[in-house]
Amino acid sequence: MDLEKTVTEHGKQIDKHTERLNDVEKDVQELKQDLRVGLDRVDQSNRYLREQNNVILKEVITKNKTSEQHDFALTKLAKDNQIKMFGMIFGTGGVIVLIINLLMKLFH
Repeated sequence: MDLEKTVTEHGKQIDKHTERLNDVEKDVQELKQDLRVGLDRVDQSNRYLREQNNVILKEVITKNKTSEQHDFALTKLAKDNQIKMFGMIFGTGGVIVLIINLLMKLFH
């Protein structure tokens, strides 16, 4: 009888372990499914962020090109103004010297 009782007890324990194992397998399957769903969301988010980064990068590159063109135009304008200023300074100086020479000739 003892052997029969022991076998029955082992059978019950095996059934309990089988149920627990089935529960664990269910939990693992649910975790896998949750993980898949989470990874899908992360992939979608990453795709969206990559698209946004590309848009931002294109805008920055466009702004940099525009800025370079604007800087070149300002530099050119500054050089043109410097040339005009020196021309006016030396031109005015020459006119003053000419007037002084004419005045000196008239009074001598």
